[in-house]
Amino acid sequence: MAQPPPPHQQPTASGADRIRSLTDQDSIFQAFDSYPWSKDKAFLAGLSAILGEPGSPNPQGGSPTDIATHARVFYYAQRIGVQIDFAQYQQWLADHPDHKPPQVVPPEYLPAQDDAGDKAAGDASSASTLSWQQAAPKADLYVDRSAASQASPGGAGEPSYPMGFAEMLKLLQEGKPIPGIRQIPNTVARDPVRLYLHMMRQCSSYSYYLSRE
Repeated sequence: MAQPPPPHQQPTASGADRIRSLTDQDSIFQAFDSYPWSKDKAFLAGLSAILGEPGSPNPQGGSPTDIATHARVFYYAQRIGVQIDFAQYQQWLADHPDHKPPQVVPPEYLPAQDDAGDKAAGDASSASTLSWQQAAPKADLYVDRSAASQASPGGAGEPSYPMGFAEMLKLLQEGKPIPGIRQIPNTVARDPVRLYLHMMRQCSSYSYYLSRE
């Protein structure tokens, strides 16, 4: 009977497979935050489309940071295949005040702060997250080639979104109904930022929508 290959010869899982195999909350959320968000041009382009014009009023009170986190949750589920519970993630951040989540919101969408304070906060963030980032599984820029080709059939310069993310952006921009989302008032549908916030509030189950992809 053939013996299994020694450990050093056994095939290793891809970055996405390793992340999908995580079970404890700390590792799951650390891997979520260690995804190279600032290098993923498709995500950044989609986030820009969702945020709209800098300085635009937001009557429903959602901050750009919350909008960006919802976008990250959706995009991560589509690209990596791991669903992050928004409320649990927010609670985890509150329970780990030394951990700083990735900053993906462009500076022009954030309140003006003292430059020296920003630099000090950034240095503290780098120091506090370095140790766990070294130990956490690194997320490859996982691309579903078939989904990307459907989402972006032409245009060599256009970012390739995961299919569900591309469809969500298209429906948001066109003001059309989203599967699993209740009816959206016309006054909200005309504003992409308000529409996105309304969609997240009115969704009876965010994971329900993801499961239908």
